[in-house]
Amino acid sequence: MSSRPVIGLIALTVTFLGQPLARTLNRVLLAWLGDWAIVGFAVVGVAGVLLVATHLTAEENRASIAGFIGGLLIWRGFFDGPLRFFADWFSVPPVDFGGFPLGGRYALLMSSLSIMLAMLLLYGLMNRETKCLFMRFCLRLIHWSPGDPTPGLRRSYARIAAMETVFVQWGIFLLFLFLGGWLGTPFYAAMCLWSAYLIWQLLRRRRVGEAFRYAIPVSVVVWSLAEVAAFFGMFPEYWQAPADHPLVMLLMLVLFVGGIAMLLRGNRAAAD
Repeated sequence: MSSRPVIGLIALTVTFLGQPLARTLNRVLLAWLGDWAIVGFAVVGVAGVLLVATHLTAEENRASIAGFIGGLLIWRGFFDGPLRFFADWFSVPPVDFGGFPLGGRYALLMSSLSIMLAMLLLYGLMNRETKCLFMRFCLRLIHWSPGDPTPGLRRSYARIAAMETVFVQWGIFLLFLFLGGWLGTPFYAAMCLWSAYLIWQLLRRRRVGEAFRYAIPVSVVVWSLAEVAAFFGMFPEYWQAPADHPLVMLLMLVLFVGGIAMLLRGNRAAAD
């Protein structure tokens, strides 16, 4: 299994399906808890932190998958969910950006650009231990380096995958909100071409852990395009009304869990 591009396809499937399933969790909390949904979001966020914390020293593949799921829960519990709550609490009005009607939570998210960008620079660009391809590309672009990674330092793949998931969710979301609103169709066309290139690069990766972590940003880009297509009415947003589409949601969940099992089983087979 490790020598075929099927690893990349399975990793992309799992990380892609994690997006609508995480959004479904939001809808369930809002429907069940109502005004108390913020408590549910906090529990979800804490669950994500605990999942990452308990896999800090796990082997690479299991840690990467746990970090991704934990990152999704952290994003939903500590970012997306509270943004909804605070937008309502502070009566943040809807905004019209580039002709798109956006709720108040999107205005709060877009206003986080400077804060999150500062965090990304401090913990990404100025981190000598980072092996992120994008960060290393940026460092080469500006002809500067914080120093080489420490030789022999054991990496915590759960933390890496969780941080990647959170920052990619934030970064790609803002990219689509700002540039999608400003540029419109040319931007979406460019994103389609970029996603095709990223998928091609993903299929070239043979190790499960590496392919899975690479699939995280790829899936967010592809998913964002899918959400744009749904926004324009090309297909229903099944994840927004899970009770109305139980079979579709069940199929997504089965493929998600099955894909994770295949990746972990392939890893055990390779180890044997």
